[in-house]
Amino acid sequence: MRLLLTLLLISTVSSSAQPAKQPFKVPQPKDWGKETIALPPQFAMDMKWKGQEEIRFAPGMFTADAKDFFSYALLFWLPDDQKVDPKTMEQELLAYYRGLAKAVSASRKKEVDAATFTLALTEAKEKTGKRAGGEMFTAYVGELKWVEPFATGKAQTLRFEIHVWANAKHKHTCVFICASPQPESAEVWKLLREIRDGTTFE
Repeated sequence: MRLLLTLLLISTVSSSAQPAKQPFKVPQPKDWGKETIALPPQFAMDMKWKGQEEIRFAPGMFTADAKDFFSYALLFWLPDDQKVDPKTMEQELLAYYRGLAKAVSASRKKEVDAATFTLALTEAKEKTGKRAGGEMFTAYVGELKWVEPFATGKAQTLRFEIHVWANAKHKHTCVFICASPQPESAEVWKLLREIRDGTTFE
């Protein structure tokens, strides 16, 4: 719980204005946590993206030996003037996780060399598809090599599945990330994908 509060405190000061209510609904499975953050967050002001982030945390998010440790779903809801090409996504996500690691580590009087973090995105094997709502998406996979700052303070490879699609009605772009260090066969990946695929819009 203390670890969760640390994250909540960081994100609470991420913007002077409370994020506005948005026209999307992201599923929240039983016992999963949720959070809404205005972009860019205060812990990662190097980010260029402006918009909103909606998060769903697995129950074992901050428990190092849990089967769903550090597993969560993130929807970046971005006005359609924001760039979302692969190079930009790499830059923005690196800025996000570098800032997050530095902020959490500093709160614990620890240091982390965030400049060593790397992220590589590639197109998924099935690089395009159609959502239930009819939107066409582009799919990417990636691996972030970083230091997990909340529970272990150790090197971690965080795996990403990313779907990107346009919401023409609301003139926004959706960047939806399923993130987990767990093996692809882990049950949590099924839940993460269900959250992504079950996200709906007004």
